[in-house]
Amino acid sequence: AIAYYNRGLAKYNLQDYSGAISDYSKAIEINPSYADAYNNRGLAKGNLQDYSGAISDYSKALEINPSYAYAYYNRGNAKYNLKDYSGAIADYDKAIEINPREAGAYNNRGNAKADLEDFAGAIADYDKAIEINPKDADAYYNRGRAKAGLKDYAGAIADNSKVIDINPRYAKAYLNRGLAKRQIKDDAGAIADYTKALDINPKDADAYYNRGNAKSALQDYLGAIADYTKALDINPKDADAYYNR
Repeated sequence: AIAYYNRGLAKYNLQDYSGAISDYSKAIEINPSYADAYNNRGLAKGNLQDYSGAISDYSKALEINPSYAYAYYNRGNAKYNLKDYSGAIADYDKAIEINPREAGAYNNRGNAKADLEDFAGAIADYDKAIEINPKDADAYYNRGRAKAGLKDYAGAIADNSKVIDINPRYAKAYLNRGLAKRQIKDDAGAIADYTKALDINPKDADAYYNRGNAKSALQDYLGAIADYTKALDINPKDADAYYNR
């Protein structure tokens, strides 16, 4: 069983998720109490977007080992992907109860709370994730989004700036900082951020669209038209870009 399990790990690391599932299934056939094999088979299923199948495997792992924090965390992620945000939060709660230093569980619980528009609760979770791992760029980025949800645009700008300090190639942080700057009427600063996002990812239709909005606000209509056109080259289904152009 251990050999099948380890071969499954190797296949998983090569992104052969179907092959990994086959090996984890063989390990489980030999040892039906192999909690790690259920957990890892769930991970492989999740990578194939079989989130319901993944939840079934994580639940089996937890039936065998009710103190398996990582299985709660993974089941929470699968529920999140199925938009079961309340169910995801319950699993992250359990993961944190077992392992209070699991930064990822705080971050992901924050995401679920944000999707339920509990922005204050989300920020508290991101604060905890950052306390555990002060270099967690994703937690700063997510906290910035939650602050924007509360119309704390200065706070959103500060968090996205921190993301960029940690990872200067984090294109979405430039995009979101630009969005926050527009809310405080700093259109020129927003344009600079959208331009930086496009330097990193020239296929970001949202960055072109939003830069077009900022240029339009500054009465640079030819520049705005050029940006809306570029956004439409990338995403021809963007009705707002046609309308604004």
